[in-house]
Amino acid sequence: MPRAERRLLRRADARAVMASGLVLVVVLALQGLALHAYIVEETLESADEWLEQVREMVATVEARELSDLSLADAVYAALPGGRRAVRVRQPDGSAVAAIGTWPPAERSLPARREGDPDRGLGALRLLRSSGFLVDSVALPSGARLELALPLKRFANEAREKGRGILLLVGVSSLFAFAAAFLATRRAFAPLREATALLSRVNARALGARVPSRGTGDPVDRHAETLNEVLEAIDAAFSRLRSFSSDVAHEFRTPLNRMRTVAEVALASGDAAEQRAALERVEANVDELARLVDSLLLIAEADDRRVPIAPERLDVDHWLAGTAEAWAPLFEERGARLYLESRAGTIEADRALLDRVLLNLLENALRHGSAGGRVELSAVAEEGGLRIAVEDAGPGIAPEDRERVFERFERLDRTRRGGGGLGLALARAVARLLGGELALEASPLGGARFVWWLPAQAAEKSGQ
Repeated sequence: MPRAERRLLRRADARAVMASGLVLVVVLALQGLALHAYIVEETLESADEWLEQVREMVATVEARELSDLSLADAVYAALPGGRRAVRVRQPDGSAVAAIGTWPPAERSLPARREGDPDRGLGALRLLRSSGFLVDSVALPSGARLELALPLKRFANEAREKGRGILLLVGVSSLFAFAAAFLATRRAFAPLREATALLSRVNARALGARVPSRGTGDPVDRHAETLNEVLEAIDAAFSRLRSFSSDVAHEFRTPLNRMRTVAEVALASGDAAEQRAALERVEANVDELARLVDSLLLIAEADDRRVPIAPERLDVDHWLAGTAEAWAPLFEERGARLYLESRAGTIEADRALLDRVLLNLLENALRHGSAGGRVELSAVAEEGGLRIAVEDAGPGIAPEDRERVFERFERLDRTRRGGGGLGLALARAVARLLGGELALEASPLGGARFVWWLPAQAAEKSGQ
C-alpha cells in the first residue's frame, strides 16, 4: 500500500468516516437481506396458493364424477406452463398414469399447508430455479393425485426483485458514506477551528481561545481543556516575563554598585582605596552568587530535581543548636529568641531542613520589631510534624499572606536587604520534602510561619 494511502487510513476523520459508513452499510445490507427473505417467502407462498387452487379445483371436479385420468388431465392444464408434472397413484403405491416428467426427490419441496410453520429465512435456500413444489390430493376412488409445480418462474421473479434490492442497497451505501463524510466533517469542524487558532498562537499572542459551544460533548470538553492549557501557558509566560524583569532588576543593583566602586577606585589611584573597592566588589559578587544559588535551588525544587539524602535527625537537638547559633544575632537587634520543642526524631535531609528553617529565622530577624520576642517551636502531632516561627513585628495583612511567597516579592520596598527569594525558596523546599509552609497571624502580634511535614517524613519518638 502506498505511503499516502496508509497515512490517509491513519487519520482520525478518515477512520471515523469508514467506521460510521461501514456500520450504515452493514445495517442496510441486513435490512436488504431481511427484505429479500421476505420477498422469497412471499413468492413461495404464491406458489403454495397455486397448489391450493388446484386442490379446490379437484374438490369441485369430484362432484362431476370425472375419472381419475380425466381429472389428471384437467389439473395438468391448470398448472402454470413449464416442466410441470402430474401422476395418479393407487392405494398400493402403483402409478396408474403420469403426465410430464416427475422431478427427482432432491429437487422436490413439499408444499406448505395451513397450520405448517413459516419458512422464514430458510426460504432463501429453498427457492431454486431447478426446484419443484410437490403436493398430493386424495381422490374419491382412493387413489392420490400427485402434482409437481416448477419453481423456475417464481425463482426468476424473486431474483429480479433481489437485484433491485441489491441496487438499492448499493446506492444507499453510497449515500451512507456521503452522509458519514458530511457528518464527520461537521463533527471535526471545531477541531479544525482550534488548529487554525493554534497556528496563530505564539509567545507574544497567547490570548486566543477556542470557542466553546456549551454542549458538553468530547469536542467541547477538548476545547475547554485546550483553553485551560492556553490560560496556564499564558500565565506561565506572564510569570516568566515578570521573573525575568525581576532578575534583571536584582542583578542590576549589585552590578551597578560594583561598577561605581571600580570607577571610583580607578580614578583615585590610591592602593588602599583600590583594595577597599575590591573587597566591596567581592561582597557584591558573593551576593550575586547567593542569588543565583537560590534561583537554581527554587527551580530544581519546583521540578523535583533536588537530590534528597535522608538521615535520622533528633529534631529537638537540631533546633537547640540552631537557636543557640542565632540567639546572639537576635540579641544584637534587642530581641530574644525562645525555643520550645517536643518533636522527637525525623527521617529527612538535614541540609534541606536547614534551608527552610534559616530562611524563616532570617525573615524574623529582619522584620521582627526591635526589643520584641521571637518564638521557635516544634511538636510531633498525629499525621506529621509541625514547626512554627513567629515574631512580634508589624505582621502581614491577610490579602498579602500569599504574595510574600512569590519570588522577588517585597511588601516594603523601602526596606534594604534581602532579595525577595527567602520565603519563596523556603516554601519550594518545604513542598519538595512533602510538606507545606503557610503564613498566619501570631498571638505575639506579628507573623507566624507554620511548616508542616507529613507522617511519612516524620516519626514521633517515644516519650
